[in-house]
Amino acid sequence: MLKRLLIATSLIILPVIAHAEETVTPVAAGTPPTSTVQLVWQVYLGGFNLGNVGLKTSFTGNSYSAVSRLKTAGVVNSFYEAIIDASSTGVVANSGLLPKKYNSNTNNEKQNQKVDLTYTTAGIELFAEPEYNVARFPVTEDLKRGTLDPLSGIVYSLSGVSHSTSKPCGDTVRVFDGRRRYDIELKFDGQDKVKSDEGYSGPAIKCTVIYKQLAGFKPNLNKGKTVPSITAWFATIESSSGGPVKKFIIPVKIMTETPYGVALGHARKITIDGVQKSG
Repeated sequence: MLKRLLIATSLIILPVIAHAEETVTPVAAGTPPTSTVQLVWQVYLGGFNLGNVGLKTSFTGNSYSAVSRLKTAGVVNSFYEAIIDASSTGVVANSGLLPKKYNSNTNNEKQNQKVDLTYTTAGIELFAEPEYNVARFPVTEDLKRGTLDPLSGIVYSLSGVSHSTSKPCGDTVRVFDGRRRYDIELKFDGQDKVKSDEGYSGPAIKCTVIYKQLAGFKPNLNKGKTVPSITAWFATIESSSGGPVKKFIIPVKIMTETPYGVALGHARKITIDGVQKSG
């Protein structure tokens, strides 16, 4: 449930995120300016800390790169301990992203899983260790076409490339993780304000996030139940680096109902271009 919440909120992530006193590294002459965003989210269920998600993304010219870490924490570690590291690189093209390479490593008490996705003109090449049984619940080539890896899906939302006056929450995020194909739809619910003692406080766009499973899942995974919708609040924070991204769209708060209580995630630390904006 923790992993699903983090993925749906657009999830994922560095062992150490930049501290408030971090300074911007001088850019060499002739090097295009870079826009950067670093985030730390904390996730709670019923008031208990479930884990942390950290993310660092850089945009230089028309290229992007991202690294992330999800790590369980608190009481959840008494029965389930996990770390998920991921990285992704690609190109920003018009109002979309074109991934080039994605890597993820999942380590928990049940498995150590490595996944590599390489994007070529012929399609998406998958390497998984242990190997995935992709024939059991197949995903067609048509469904894979035009998709993003899970981390690029978050970068897509953060970069604001699909946001517009008519779509303030951005376009649907179409994800293929090497085995499963799902969509993350975002519906505008209005303007709102967010208040936090540790993280961001201020104006935000309120959106409903709908997680839709399309292929690659066990037919009875949810036992006929609808996946609960998620409410997310996004803050627009400007970049002053002169890089390709002028405004970042930051998911500062995420909330959903679960059978075990309210699950809540909030951005505890936001750093834009080396300058801390909250936390």
